[in-house]
Amino acid sequence: MALLRVTQKQDWGPIIILETLLTSIKEVPMSLMSALSNETCRLRANQSDSGGGWRNESTPLPDDEPDESESSLNLPYALLEATVALMAIFGNTLVIVAFKTERRLRRRTNFYIVSLASADLLVGTLGIPFAILASIGLPRNLHACLFTISLLVVLCTISIFCLVAVSIDRYWAILHPLAYSRNMRTKTTLYIISMCWLVGSIIGFLPLFGWHEEPAEEACLFVKVMNYDYLVFLYLVTIIIPAVLLLAFYIHIYRVIVRQRKQILSVNSIDSRQFSSTLASVDDGGPQSSKRRTKKDNYNGTMLRVLRAAQNREVKATQNLSIIVLFFMICWMPLHTINCIVAFCPQCHIHAPVMLFVITLSHLNSALNPLLYAYHLKDFRAALKKLILSIFGIKPTAPQPTECVNCISTLAQQQQQQHQQLFHVP
Repeated sequence: MALLRVTQKQDWGPIIILETLLTSIKEVPMSLMSALSNETCRLRANQSDSGGGWRNESTPLPDDEPDESESSLNLPYALLEATVALMAIFGNTLVIVAFKTERRLRRRTNFYIVSLASADLLVGTLGIPFAILASIGLPRNLHACLFTISLLVVLCTISIFCLVAVSIDRYWAILHPLAYSRNMRTKTTLYIISMCWLVGSIIGFLPLFGWHEEPAEEACLFVKVMNYDYLVFLYLVTIIIPAVLLLAFYIHIYRVIVRQRKQILSVNSIDSRQFSSTLASVDDGGPQSSKRRTKKDNYNGTMLRVLRAAQNREVKATQNLSIIVLFFMICWMPLHTINCIVAFCPQCHIHAPVMLFVITLSHLNSALNPLLYAYHLKDFRAALKKLILSIFGIKPTAPQPTECVNCISTLAQQQQQQHQQLFHVP
């Protein structure tokens, strides 16, 4: 019997242990299970409500610092940007209208200026309003955010490509003037400008086709949605490589201009000596021979003056365009540089006033470009003055041709007359 009792104790032991475990499980607080269930439902609701593909990886704790995207609108910055936008819209609209109404402005080089003005006009109408929205982290939708940011990149890239194209145009016109006059046509210029817009749009809209990041925060911040590799690619394509090309082009153009001026001065000196020898040989060759030589020397001198005037016109245009290029690089390079620094060094803190300043500086380029055209390009200055006076109801005075045009026209007439006298001696 004793053995039987022991056996029964040993047989019922596991059952008693199992009953104890079941009792412990039943004693788990139901409030904890309810809290876990509620948290799961909340996370699922947040994930379903987040539109456009944002990732909601974590929820900030109440003690966390407020996110940058939730900051309020900086009113002074918004007012300054609005002023810049109005200036850009007004000035670039005048440039485009002046080009359309004044036939004498429709030279090949000015087509690039109008292309730049068109891009600057879009910056004023679309780019700056989108930048103001991005300063407060809007829009929340990922694809809308990518479109607004990519549009700014597109306009900047198109402007840089147009500046490179006009630099190549100046390079070719000065180094190979005969080939330039023979091969360069308005259709060719329009084709080059169209390619600048097409390639610039493709490069700028690449983030829309997948080359972007998906940040955890629902905020439209440039350095958060742009891929690091894309930023490097963009910095090289839109800043570094164009800057190197532009610098190389204008240095070479400057050296060629200096060399050509020396050659013209040398030829002019030789022509003066020939003219002196002609005067000295008046008695030897008689009046008939002296008249022929004098006419020939005058013809050569006129040709030199025509060449010098034409070259000065090309040099002046190149100098003015180089100032426009330099101003563009000064305005845009700080913003691209800071964006790359922030993207590759997340712990590096850029103060908000500094960031807003470089953004406004890049947009200021679009507003001040028309003033550069009016100040440095005489034809645009006269056309813009006439257009502004007509807007305010003031009748402009009769347009006076520029000094260079008078000079070339007069020299061309003298050249034709002297050419006839030289080969049809009475």
